[in-house]
Amino acid sequence: MSASTAVLVSMRVSRPIVTSPALGAALGLALSCTALQPASAQTATPSAGEQQLPAIAVEGAKPQGDYKADRASSPKLTEPLLDTPQSITVIPREVMDDRGATTLRDVLRTVPGITLSAGEGGGPQGDNLKIRGFAANTDLFIDGMRDQGQYSRDNFNLEQVEVIKGASATSSGRGSTGGAVNLVTKAPAKEAITAGSVSLGTDRTKRITADVNRSLTEYGVDAAVRLNVMGHASGVAGRDVVENNRWGFAPSVTFGLSGPTKLTFSYMHLVEDNIPDYGIPVLNGTSLPNVKRENYYGFKDLNAENTRTDMGTARLEHEVNDVVSVRNTLRASQTKRYSNVSVPRSASTITNTMTRTPTARDTTLKSLDNQTDVTFKFSTGGLKHSLVTGVELAAESYDNQPYSFTAATTSLSDPNPFAIYRGTRTLGAKSETKSTTAALYVMDTVKIGEQWEIAGGLRYDRFHTDTKIAATSTTAALNPTRTDNLLSWRGAIVYKPVPNASLYASASTAYNPSAEGLALTAANGTTPPEKNLTYEVGAKWDVLGDALSLTGAVFRTEKTDARETLPGGTVQVLNGVRRVDGFELGVAGHLTSKWQVFGGYTYQTSEIVETFTAANKGKELASTPKHTFSLWSTYELPWNLKVGAGVQYVADRYWTDANLGKIPNYAVFDAMAAYAIRPGVELQVNIYNLTDKFYIERVHSGGGHAVAGAGRTAMFTTNVKF
Repeated sequence: MSASTAVLVSMRVSRPIVTSPALGAALGLALSCTALQPASAQTATPSAGEQQLPAIAVEGAKPQGDYKADRASSPKLTEPLLDTPQSITVIPREVMDDRGATTLRDVLRTVPGITLSAGEGGGPQGDNLKIRGFAANTDLFIDGMRDQGQYSRDNFNLEQVEVIKGASATSSGRGSTGGAVNLVTKAPAKEAITAGSVSLGTDRTKRITADVNRSLTEYGVDAAVRLNVMGHASGVAGRDVVENNRWGFAPSVTFGLSGPTKLTFSYMHLVEDNIPDYGIPVLNGTSLPNVKRENYYGFKDLNAENTRTDMGTARLEHEVNDVVSVRNTLRASQTKRYSNVSVPRSASTITNTMTRTPTARDTTLKSLDNQTDVTFKFSTGGLKHSLVTGVELAAESYDNQPYSFTAATTSLSDPNPFAIYRGTRTLGAKSETKSTTAALYVMDTVKIGEQWEIAGGLRYDRFHTDTKIAATSTTAALNPTRTDNLLSWRGAIVYKPVPNASLYASASTAYNPSAEGLALTAANGTTPPEKNLTYEVGAKWDVLGDALSLTGAVFRTEKTDARETLPGGTVQVLNGVRRVDGFELGVAGHLTSKWQVFGGYTYQTSEIVETFTAANKGKELASTPKHTFSLWSTYELPWNLKVGAGVQYVADRYWTDANLGKIPNYAVFDAMAAYAIRPGVELQVNIYNLTDKFYIERVHSGGGHAVAGAGRTAMFTTNVKF
């Protein structure tokens, strides 16, 4: 074992890795990206005047519960994270477990630069988010394949979550303006796993999970099977009536674990039966009314959110030789969703009234996707290549049957969610959309000696969409059709002053077609794709014997052709320019053998550079805070006890592009403690929002309503793993 890889491969060390003054100096050097020096674990002899960190005695294997990830899962990212010229945050399973995260939204709260959004009127209240100020609702992926289903994702079957920031079209395809999120699922493994958890908490919280993996080698089969299951039921602290109920299971089997050819079949089934939360009204996009955060403005007997997601995947991986490897993934998925929500609107503090407007949607999203990636590792002269080329073929369909209801009025200060809705329902115009994607891509990373790398990529997408909108009593039938041919590129250069550090500069593009969300309308059916460009300069440094990762980057993302509606009309054209500039810092890993940290800080300034709405020119983008900060840390005490604490801070941000009022800033504190009562059995308590802070977490894109974050919540969990 080399010195650079031996450090911290066990929790048993002979002395602390570094003293506090040395650690402070190391952090300062990393964040300023100056005076980069090799980590102490390297074998080079220090020159005169240099200081070398104390040696570390190491034995055994890498410690369990490591917050630092070394690689992303995608074959398109061939290099370690340290040498990948892009901001990538990987949230490993250990962080999710220590924080007691149960949903994707919980997980993403650990990543600065991401803000969560509320659902549109009647639209999904699931995983809506912005990355670096730009919507990323359609930029969610599972194991590298797009997952556009409108539901709330549970993390019971996740191994890690990868947030890739900046325009990422060469690897992701359409969208990905500010970045993309990839969910990596658990896969069958050689070792036996018997794990599970039982949780009870405040606000009627009950949760159970199980994870079982078995090798079949004793039966003469080079294979393994794995099964993950979950059941969850809870309310939401500080929000009356709201319910979150879901259950799911995810079986998988892999053949050929020990050979050059692996075949994996996996399936995921997830069901939700919720009473959704559309929060409280916003007064003219400027401020919140003075009402209790517990107020529920819907109808308990009417409002519902029912989803069912089914996803089947077959993946074949084959290593032809040391030079060529192939991976082919075929997936079929379907998400059915029925939602009936009462959106709080038209609030009046003068009359103490508010209109609750029920709307409903019955939707079905289907997709069939096949991706083939071929990786070549070879040398030409003194140049080492890691080249990936591939093909993606996809067919998607989205059927949407909307319903409208007559509005009802209730008290603004004291709404009655148990009132019986006695209005009428009207059938809306059903739309049926079919889309096909055919894409070709090639990416190459070229190593020039030991210190330089050049990376580049090209991707061509042909994206065709056909939407049929049924006629109603007041509107005619429509059939908008559009075909977009998209050519995306990415280029970067990496310089490694020492083996454990890298400096890079990159540029990349992305496109947002009108039918990105699988729906064309009369307004956008003839509008070309929006264009996006990202520049990024950054540094990455693995310090303390590669135990701690430090990252920093300066970036600009610009939407150079934003869609806007023509003044006095309804047709959209490419006219606007929107820009976000900023920088971010990140940290993940061990400070000492028993002390871990995970977090970061993002500063971003946004500007509406060009727009038809003259009053908005020069204003900030809605719901794009200048400062976001998250830090989580755990420490292993004696007596088999681990404690942890964290904070998430979001600065104030504007309700709308008009910048007429701001959403207040907030800081939320969490804590945990875990006690191992015997090997494999652990008791854990998590407390969220320790100060019971009232804050707005999610906002409707037009400033119409806002959803408060959960109040103080406690969850008590028994974890077992053998």
